[in-house]
Amino acid sequence: MDRNELYHIVGLFLLAMMTLTSDFSSLTFPASIFGSIAFFISFAVMILAPSYVIADAVVGLTQR
Repeated sequence: MDRNELYHIVGLFLLAMMTLTSDFSSLTFPASIFGSIAFFISFAVMILAPSYVIADAVVGLTQR
């Protein structure tokens, strides 16, 4: 994984952390749907981003 790709993954992870800590309960109907979608996408990013970095590290170690 090159440095630019790692920066993108870390940026997505930090954005997901900010989204998960936001309070979307005060939003009205159209925006509340987008808030719910953003919550589920952020939850998936919080799981997949570290998994991707760990998998890349394991592959890098096994190819040496």
